[in-house]
Amino acid sequence: MKQQNDALITLASFLLPPGVLDYFDVADVKETLDNEDRVFKKQLHVYLKERDNRTPDMSDATSNGYTAEMQLLDFPVRTHRMILHVQRRRWLKPDGTTFIVDLTDRYELAHFGTRYSKDFALFLKRTLR
Repeated sequence: MKQQNDALITLASFLLPPGVLDYFDVADVKETLDNEDRVFKKQLHVYLKERDNRTPDMSDATSNGYTAEMQLLDFPVRTHRMILHVQRRRWLKPDGTTFIVDLTDRYELAHFGTRYSKDFALFLKRTLR
C-alpha cells in the first residue's frame, strides 16, 4: 500500500504545479463533463488542502478550519481542463485573532492578479505575444 501511495504522490508531482505538494495535500480528485467548452469536453477537479505550514514562532496557534475555496486554472491534462480547488488553513492565536500563514516568500500558487497557476500564466503570456 505504501508503494502505491508513493507512486500516486510521484504521479501527482508531475501533474500539479511544481512545489505544490510541499505545502498542500491532495484531498480529492473528480472528473466532470463540460458541455460549454468547445476544446475540452471534460474537467479534472483537484482539491488541495493546505498542510500545517506554521513556523516555530506560530506554534501556540490552533487550527481554526479552512478558508473558502479558491479556484485556479492550470495546464490541461490530456483532454481535461484542470481546475485546482485550493483551501488555505485558518489559525487562531491565543488572543483570539485569526490569521493565514503567509507563503509569499516561500511559494507563489497563483500568478499575481490572475486565477492561473504561475507556470500556466507565464506560458499563456509567452504564447499570446
